[in-house]
Amino acid sequence: MHPINLLDMRTLLMGNVVSSFVCFGVLLMLWQYNRARFPETVYWLRTMYLESIALASIVARGVVPDVISYMGSSVLLILGALQFYEGLSRYVGRVISQLYHLSALTIFLAIQSYVTYGYEEPNIMLRNINVSAFFALICAQCAWVMLYRVPADRYPGTAPVGWLMSLYCLLNCGKIISYAFLPVPNDYFKAGYYDAFSLLVYQFLLFALTSSLVLMVNRRLHTALEADIERTRCSEAAARVSEARLVRAELASRAGNWELHLDTNRVLGSEGAARIYGIAVAQMDYDGLKKFPLPEYREMLDRAMIRLIRQQVPFDMEFKIRAVDSGQVKDVRSLATFDAAHRVVFGTVQDISDRKAIENQLERLAQIDTLTGTYTRRQFMALAERELARAIRYSSMTSVMMVDVDKFKGVNDSFGHQMGDRVLRELGQLFATALRETDFVGRLGGEEFAVFLPETDLPLAVEVAERLRKAVEQLVLPLEGGEVLNVTVSIGVAPFSGVVANIDSPLADADKALYEAKRSGRNRICQFGDRTLAVA
Repeated sequence: MHPINLLDMRTLLMGNVVSSFVCFGVLLMLWQYNRARFPETVYWLRTMYLESIALASIVARGVVPDVISYMGSSVLLILGALQFYEGLSRYVGRVISQLYHLSALTIFLAIQSYVTYGYEEPNIMLRNINVSAFFALICAQCAWVMLYRVPADRYPGTAPVGWLMSLYCLLNCGKIISYAFLPVPNDYFKAGYYDAFSLLVYQFLLFALTSSLVLMVNRRLHTALEADIERTRCSEAAARVSEARLVRAELASRAGNWELHLDTNRVLGSEGAARIYGIAVAQMDYDGLKKFPLPEYREMLDRAMIRLIRQQVPFDMEFKIRAVDSGQVKDVRSLATFDAAHRVVFGTVQDISDRKAIENQLERLAQIDTLTGTYTRRQFMALAERELARAIRYSSMTSVMMVDVDKFKGVNDSFGHQMGDRVLRELGQLFATALRETDFVGRLGGEEFAVFLPETDLPLAVEVAERLRKAVEQLVLPLEGGEVLNVTVSIGVAPFSGVVANIDSPLADADKALYEAKRSGRNRICQFGDRTLAVA
């Protein structure tokens, strides 16, 4: 057995082929995990693939036709370099005209064809110089983009790639000089030491470049994550400041005070109290104070005032009044204490209309899912329990549906969570149009929804489910590039048996039917207790 010569050109080329395929695998994973955020990574992937095929065709010289080994490999190398330049340019926000690629490739192919077939014998020196010159030019452009055409905040990530491309350029310039002044053998596998040295350096630079690309993408992701964290931190700080201001405003918002002298029924009030009631200070009297609250609150306030005076029970009430000047209904809070020695009631009044409005809004947010407009899980379960009790009381038919978006995880993975949110919003709107007024929907979690169908037997529930399924099936969401996204749902339907104690049992039955619909191929309806699909 003969020892392997590590400087043998064929051995070195095989090493480069293996290295190229390894780097191709690394870039393939980089593209798979980041293609949504960085679609330009596909250009780097193409480069590595083309380079691997080109090097493999050179190694196969003598086995494959010469036109493939000589011309095909050089064209693939230059085409791969152009793809890499395109990918780097897009990464920094620059788009290269396709005319540039076509022109460069045409010029290269014309020169390469001439020096190969324009002489009686192929001019190996000029052919090698042509390949190296184009390679050096493209590498120089890549280095220029990475070093001088990037925003300052991205430079630390792109600089290593730029310097590596500069080394690629210098290495090819060195090859041009060696071809010009040193003998060039006709057999590439008998090339000199500089070519062997170049292949070794190429292999090192290839691994370094692949690592730099991965680090460049990861650094940008890390920077984006830090920016998101900083924005969140600032938002939280602003929220804390706003909350502190709100607390201080609430503490200082006891905008009015009043005194009721029981012996004379005389009322003394502040300007702030008078403003709340919509009257002048001089108009404040005991009879007026009793008339300001809306009628439904007056008896309650009278009882509270009696307890305060007779039993010294603190007075702290919230009620509604109608302002005299504007007729506006206001929410107010009034606190009062009783000075028994002087028979004087001291009280404060505060306009809490804004706070009540916020509380009502928060209550609505607790009941309504903000993304889809459907009920939250908690609110849906509460409403369903109430409707279920009514159905039991009146022995009426009731059905429930479980609805799940098909392949929703694939939508998020392929198009991002924004598209997933859009799908859920569209589905929420379809619920409003495809279902009946008496039906109500709740988002139980993720892409899963429950629908309660009062006064509905199983056949009618299946009809409603089919109407919803068809409406979703016809939904078309446009994507970038003129493509569209089609969405489907699977639905499980279950009737209410009339003997269950809570809503969990019908929902569990509907969930089993939903599982059967998923298992049977999705985009269909299955009813509980029947493995035959109700709708194909």
